[in-house]
Amino acid sequence: MLDAPPPPPDAACEDESTCRGVFMEFMTMVARFEELAESGNRLLARFYQELEYFRRPPIPTESDVMKQILKSNCTGRMRSYLEAGCRLHCQNISNINQLRSCEEGLKDHINKVKALLEELECLVEDVYSITLTASLSALEVSDSHSIDNNLTTEPCIMEQGVSTVQEDDKSADQLDSDVSFVSVMVMVRNMLKLDYTMQEKIVSALSLKTPSSELQGYCLVWDLRPFIDDNVMHLAWKMCP
Repeated sequence: MLDAPPPPPDAACEDESTCRGVFMEFMTMVARFEELAESGNRLLARFYQELEYFRRPPIPTESDVMKQILKSNCTGRMRSYLEAGCRLHCQNISNINQLRSCEEGLKDHINKVKALLEELECLVEDVYSITLTASLSALEVSDSHSIDNNLTTEPCIMEQGVSTVQEDDKSADQLDSDVSFVSVMVMVRNMLKLDYTMQEKIVSALSLKTPSSELQGYCLVWDLRPFIDDNVMHLAWKMCP
C-alpha cells in the first residue's frame, strides 16, 4: 500500500499559463486519484467480506463438541435454523443489498477515475504545448541575438553580450524546469492509466460466482498497486512548492 500523499497543492496561487501552474493543478488531481483509489479499495474489501459471509458454509455438526452443543440446545428455533442451512431470510436480504451497493459503488468509482484521467490527459497536453511554445520562442530569440550581434558595433556587442548571455541562461534554466515538469507528469499519467486499467478489469470480473481465492487476490493487488512507482510519486510531490 502506498504512503498517503501530502495535502493537495494550492493550484489557485499559481499561474495556469505556466508549466508550474499546470503541474500544480495536475498534482491536485493526482491527490484526488489517490483518494478515489483508497475508497475503491474499501469498497472491494467490503464486497469480498459480504460475499464470503453470503457463501459461508452451514455449521458443521460432525464433531463431538458441536453434537453436544446442538443436543443441549435442541429447540425448534435451532432445528429450523439448521434446516435452512444456517441462514436467516432477513440476513440474506441485507447481504444481497450490501453486495449490490458495493457493486454499484465500484462501477461509479470506475466512472469517476476515468473522467479524472481524461482531465489529467488534457493537462499533460497543455503543459506539453506550453513547453513546445517556450522552446520555439527560445530558438527565435537566440537566432535574433545572433543577427543583432552581426549588425552591432564592437563596443555595443560586449555590452549586449553580457545581457544576452544572462537572458539565455535564465531562459535555458526555465526551459529545463519546464521539461522536468513535463517528464514527471507523463510518467505519473502513464502509471495512473495502468492503475486504472487494473481497477477496471477487477471490477468487471466481479460476480457472485467469483472464487474466494480470486477475490482475495484482487484485494491484495488493489492494495499493493503494482503499477505505481513510489520513487516517481515521491519525486512528483517533492517538486510541489
